[in-house]
Amino acid sequence: MKAFLILLTMILMVQSVSAQSLEHRLIVQPSSCLYIEGTTNVNSYECAIVRYAGNDTLVLHEGGRNIRPVFVKGAVELDASSCDCGMPLMTSDFRKAINSKEYPSIVIDFISFERMPVYASRPDQFKGILNISIAGLTKVFEVNCSINATQAGIIHLDGSRVFNFSDFNITPPTRMLGAVRVDQSLTVTFHLQLRLDQT
Repeated sequence: MKAFLILLTMILMVQSVSAQSLEHRLIVQPSSCLYIEGTTNVNSYECAIVRYAGNDTLVLHEGGRNIRPVFVKGAVELDASSCDCGMPLMTSDFRKAINSKEYPSIVIDFISFERMPVYASRPDQFKGILNISIAGLTKVFEVNCSINATQAGIIHLDGSRVFNFSDFNITPPTRMLGAVRVDQSLTVTFHLQLRLDQT
């Protein structure tokens, strides 16, 4: 009986260590950013949130063989009111379009990856399932992602996808009584800089 209890204790200890090793805690760094690119009937534009001001930590669980890694905690909140399009009028119009006063955050919420990514110097490409929240509306999307790591210990997680304003029930802004019209299509690109939590 005593031998059985010792064996059971050892099995539970191994399982506990294994469960901990399957969890990756990734601290979002201030240099993380988001870009929104699009066109008008006159020219192109780019709006950006160039600095992350939150304190989010992503928690990714590996899941094991043939099981998709899932996020126990996957939300990154970016300040919508800091979105800058490089021109005051365009910036003002874009912030109004996404209703940044009522919905001050653009949220990227990671749900799962198609497989466990490799943290290496060469970018590893894969698909991820994400919830994107803009102007108070949340939609789930499949996004092309890539990840790579530096010798300094920073992990770069990038993703990009083409959306329409209508995906989030947003009316594209216009200027000069409709003479300048923003097209429906826009490309959203995020670049997250992460650091593994070693604690």
